[in-house]
Amino acid sequence: MNAYQQVQSSGILWAASAQPPKYQACQERPTRPQTREGATLFESREAQMAESAARHEGALAEVRKHYALPADSSVRDFLTEHRALPYLLLEALPQLKATFGASTIFSLRAPTDDDGSRTLYAVVMWPGKSRDVRQALARFDDSWWIAHSGQASGYLTFTYELT
Repeated sequence: MNAYQQVQSSGILWAASAQPPKYQACQERPTRPQTREGATLFESREAQMAESAARHEGALAEVRKHYALPADSSVRDFLTEHRALPYLLLEALPQLKATFGASTIFSLRAPTDDDGSRTLYAVVMWPGKSRDVRQALARFDDSWWIAHSGQASGYLTFTYELT
């Protein structure tokens, strides 16, 4: 027994004159009106982007003045990818100097982990005893870093290295 009919239809019989109109090639393509406001908005965005880039370059120059950076571009690239970090490092500087001493050297490193992720390390180069630097780092954490660490989104770690 055959369950299918030879001719299948939707049950709607369209008369030849009742067919929907077909696409006509004479229809015009819609155009977007060119206004001066759109051009001004675009120019304004370009100016904002240029200003932001200049501000970021200035922040990177300030970071290079106060922190030792490696010869490769790993830290610079990392700070460019995470644009809030240079400002956070500059904001941390007075507290770091007050906690560890004005003559202490601070260096930045951005190594790549085994899984391919990177973290920026702000390293205190400490000539004294490990107990003293651990206490100073705990003071820094309590007095400043814990309150500001959310701005780093987990991409910045303050640590020390004994010299």
